[in-house]
Amino acid sequence: MIYVNPLIKNLERVPQPEGRGKYVRLDQNENPDGIPQWLFDEVYKKITPEFLSIYPEETKLTQKYADFFGLKLENVTLTCGSVVGMGYVIKVFGEPRKDLICVSPSFGMYGVYAESIGMNVKSLSYENDYTFKIEKILDSINENTGIVALVNPNMPMGNVYSEQEIISVIEKANKVNAFVIIDEAYYYFYDKSSLELIKKYDNVVLLRTFSKMLSVPALRLGVIIGSKEIVHAVNNYKPHYTVNSIALLFGEAIIDNHDRLVKELTEKFKAGKEWFFSALQENDYPIIESEGCFVCVKPKYKSTEYITEKLKENGILILCGKGALAGFLRVTIWDKKYMKIFMDALLKIDIAD
Repeated sequence: MIYVNPLIKNLERVPQPEGRGKYVRLDQNENPDGIPQWLFDEVYKKITPEFLSIYPEETKLTQKYADFFGLKLENVTLTCGSVVGMGYVIKVFGEPRKDLICVSPSFGMYGVYAESIGMNVKSLSYENDYTFKIEKILDSINENTGIVALVNPNMPMGNVYSEQEIISVIEKANKVNAFVIIDEAYYYFYDKSSLELIKKYDNVVLLRTFSKMLSVPALRLGVIIGSKEIVHAVNNYKPHYTVNSIALLFGEAIIDNHDRLVKELTEKFKAGKEWFFSALQENDYPIIESEGCFVCVKPKYKSTEYITEKLKENGILILCGKGALAGFLRVTIWDKKYMKIFMDALLKIDIAD
């Protein structure tokens, strides 16, 4: 038998769903419409056979991103999606047999990456009312802590951590030489960032993505932001040419048109969220309050499994809650037209017998 790293061999992974293109997709926090046509057209005309014949060059976009957010080139490195970025960070800064602290539920790849290098995953649960107390993290940080992962806003719950709460975690972690990852995949929807903290603390890294508000998940483009020393260490591990040239080209156009793009997308998101939350309230559907582009909705009559399947039969995909979210439907929030499609279908399906 060939050798297989037992830490990898013994992981249990669930494949991502495919064949989703024909549905109204409200299951994976995507913008179903994608970027505006004007931005797509601007970039598409630049993609030629000659353009595709050259290996990718990341520096131009990296510099533009750094300049736009008031950073230096040495503070930023690009990744093939933020999920790959978190893998880089955990593999570079994670220490086998030490703890990775995260809340549960949260993005599952933190646990996967940690276990793959021999870290212990310490998952901290929410309260019965679906709130989370930062004291749980602070009380869990000790000499065996290696990494603390904060997703802000957290997915799938939608709660956020205040700046002071994040600082308290960073400072407690710093006392035991632990590393803090702040995952800002959904920060555009919350409009608050921990960006300035990387200038003050040397044990912090930020992860960002172009997949959520910026609406190009197919291109797999993410960003790691940290001190010069942190980014240098990640770049020592990161392979060459991991971000493709088309993603880089769209990334440049997104940064060049950042304010216009974010304004357009934010207006659609906020209008959809306002309409959707009002409709849920009018029809007496309990929710878990969320600062992300998603919300957990509790059905009134039918089971979540039944509703999820019936919605799929009607061409709509949502996420059926499991574990701590059992009994809830997680629904992506976007343009009002999609919220109306979902709400109309829900009211026809979730009825008393």
